[in-house]
Amino acid sequence: MAVPLLLGALAAVVLVASGLGQQPWQPGYDLAVYRDGARDLLAGRDVYLRETWRGHWFVYPPLAAVLFLPLLLLPAAVDLLLWDALLLALTAWAAVRVLRAAGAPALLVGCGAGAVLLSDPFREALVLGQVSPLVVTALVVGCLHGGRGGAVLAALAGAVKVTPALVVAAVLNGPARRRFALPVVAVGAGATLLGALAAPASARSYFTDLLWNSARVAAPGTTSNNSLAGAFAHAGLADAAAGALGLVCALPLLALVALAARRCDWAQRAHRLRFGLLVSLVTCLVSPVTWSHHALAAPLAAGVLLAGRRRWRVVPAALAGVPWLLPVLQAADALGGAGGALLAQARPLSLLVLTALLAAPLLRGAPRSSR
Repeated sequence: MAVPLLLGALAAVVLVASGLGQQPWQPGYDLAVYRDGARDLLAGRDVYLRETWRGHWFVYPPLAAVLFLPLLLLPAAVDLLLWDALLLALTAWAAVRVLRAAGAPALLVGCGAGAVLLSDPFREALVLGQVSPLVVTALVVGCLHGGRGGAVLAALAGAVKVTPALVVAAVLNGPARRRFALPVVAVGAGATLLGALAAPASARSYFTDLLWNSARVAAPGTTSNNSLAGAFAHAGLADAAAGALGLVCALPLLALVALAARRCDWAQRAHRLRFGLLVSLVTCLVSPVTWSHHALAAPLAAGVLLAGRRRWRVVPAALAGVPWLLPVLQAADALGGAGGALLAQARPLSLLVLTALLAAPLLRGAPRSSR
């Protein structure tokens, strides 16, 4: 197991250090935005007013700015080095834990975890200095753990990025309600309140306006958008129509998460793991804008499905995992036109396939003896 995992980590470091597939502005770009948000918070300024030279803003809840304060203790270059080392270590640990929980043999655990580290979502996060891998793994590992400790992890994921808060659908599951879902709500509310107390003006503008303003992030038609709204925009719809249709199509997916939450057997860690991955994938689909680094759950889900070794799932899971190992969005940009648009739709389609494969066992529900 150790050899393929270490090779994957080494290859990820070499790939990032080589600059292959990167734009000159990308290394450490998002980490610099986090540092600026923390700096503005410390100075008593509104953390959402600073615009980067590329037209981006700090877009996380105020709590995130509080958690990013330690970044200001070190120079930016040192921060990026330590941050990326943290991402590598925690993502490798989480991938190994997830694949073991899925029942993968040792060799597949190592190969699968190595593939996650080589995946395009993780590569992009490593280059940008993104927090997304920590959010995804906190949500998924939190659900895998399933108790109050896991609830703290899942709650922090939701408090830092909001969309993972969809995990509170677990309140519909009787056995999960008291030990997991209600603690998620309590911890998440407390953490959000902490951020609001630290920056009340920023919190007011965030929760009354900025949270609902996806145009502040990017237009749905941006090639690297992997959401349903992005898929419709890639198909030729105007951004406004694509966003509206994406919202309509989000409703059955949210209903699917609610039904899966209610019917899954919370006593089985395999079911809890699938539920955590399902939540993460659905948030990618229903968000107006989903960048590649948001979708680390996709290569994780493909590995979990392959570990199950069910013949009817192996082929579609393997095919759905391929777009996350390849830089298809860079290729779509290079192709342009109809070919580029078609290629850009590969990842939203992959997310839908993985969602269906994960949800199927959960919808069958727990055996009568465990209800």
